[in-house]
This record gives sequence, structure tokens and C-alpha cells, in this order.
Amino acid sequence: MYKVMQSLLSNRVMLVFLLLGSLLLVPVQEVSAVELNVLAAGAVEAVVRDVVSTFEKESGHTVKPFYAPVGALRDKIYAGEPADVTIVTPAIIEQLKARGLVSPASQTDMGQIGGGIAVRKGALRPAIGTAEELKQTLLAAEEIYYADPKIATAGVYFLKVADRLGIGEQVRKKVITAGGGKPSMQLMSKSAKNAVGVTQISEILSVPEVELIGPYPGELQQMTTYTGILLARTKNTAAAEAFLKFLTSAPVQARFRQQGYELPARQ
Repeated sequence: MYKVMQSLLSNRVMLVFLLLGSLLLVPVQEVSAVELNVLAAGAVEAVVRDVVSTFEKESGHTVKPFYAPVGALRDKIYAGEPADVTIVTPAIIEQLKARGLVSPASQTDMGQIGGGIAVRKGALRPAIGTAEELKQTLLAAEEIYYADPKIATAGVYFLKVADRLGIGEQVRKKVITAGGGKPSMQLMSKSAKNAVGVTQISEILSVPEVELIGPYPGELQQMTTYTGILLARTKNTAAAEAFLKFLTSAPVQARFRQQGYELPARQ
């Protein structure tokens, strides 16, 4: 009886060792840190730039952002630019969808922003509270700085506003652009003339050398939504989805609000 018990115990011990040995042979699947390439509109630059380091610390991933007007980002994607995520306008996203370049299910709104009027820091703040006041301010300005309408939503809309005010021809004779809204505001800050800047409010607030006078008055205002979406060719789907989720977290959305955004309702 004793020998039988001893044999059973030995068999059990041997079985345990065999199981442990087999577990050691099973490869451990580790979640590797990746580098995310993010193509982001200039209108979201101030927020994304501020929060990227937090995402990197929390996730272990690194983020390589590139900022430009949405039209320029679209052209980069068309040309095959390596990217995992882009943050652009819904109109650009529809163009990318038509070519099968993005993953529609990942589409995530960040918020919407309106256009505003700016001057150099310390300069006189002209009246812009009504359409007529804005018209007179634009006519009085020697220079008007804005985002290039060939690549930027804000620039396209500003020219529509000028036409609506009946001063399109006069405005076009004195507009100056440095490409995107932010670099155009930076360029305006160095002007010695009576200058006015017009672009998305978030871009104005991102340049300390200029001051926001206020938004487009009344019915002249148009809100623009900025939306994140995964590129169809990304090989870093999980990390890219985590980044978009991070951008919709409460602390980051609060930062969007500080930058002048109206936030979408979250479920």
C-alpha cells in the first residue's frame, strides 16, 4: 500500500514538472512600443503638441506629428506619405474615403472651431462686432494676413466672407499668407503696418505675439469640425486607436475647450 501511494505521488510530481516545463516553452507575446506618424491640421497643433508627451508616457509609444493645412495633408496622403493617423476636416476625410485611404469605422470628432480676427499684441483693437464694423476694419487695414486658400479651409472661407461683404476685390489686393494660419499669424506679428489677421481661433491663440480681437460676427461665423481617423495602410492599428481614444479623454477635451473649441457630445 505504501509503495502504491509513493508511486502515485511520484507520478503527480513528475506531471507538475512536465506542465511547468511546457509553460516555459510557450513564447510570451509582448506588446511592442511603436512610433506613430500623425498628420494633423494646424488648427489642432497647439492641443496635440501639448498632450503628446502624456500619451507617450502612459502608452510607451512615441508620436511623430506633422502639422500643416488640411489640403496639404490630403496631398501628402495621396502621395503615399507614411502615416497612421490624420486629423483633418470631414470634407477632406470624404475625399480620402473615396480613394479607400482611411478606415471609416475609426472616424472620431475632436471638436469644432470658428474663425477669428487678430492684431499684433499691443496694437489698437478695431471694432468687429458687426458685419459692417468688420467690413470697415478690413478696408482700413494696410495688410491682411490669412491662411492660403489653396490648402487651408480658413483661407477659403475668409475670401467668401470678403465677397459677402462686397469687398472681395479690395481685400484680395492686400492679403498676405505664409501658408497655414499659424505661420501667417507669426508673419503678421513682425509687420510694422496696420495689419489684421484672419484664421481659425485656435491658430490665433497659439501665437503669443498676436491677440484675438474676437470671432467673426453673427451670421458670418462658420464652425469647422476637426476629425481624427486611421489611415487604411497603418500597421499600428491598436496604438493608433489608443491615440484617438486618448484625444477624446476628459483632460484632453478640456484642453481643446481652452483653445476655443466647442466639444461634441460623448456617449
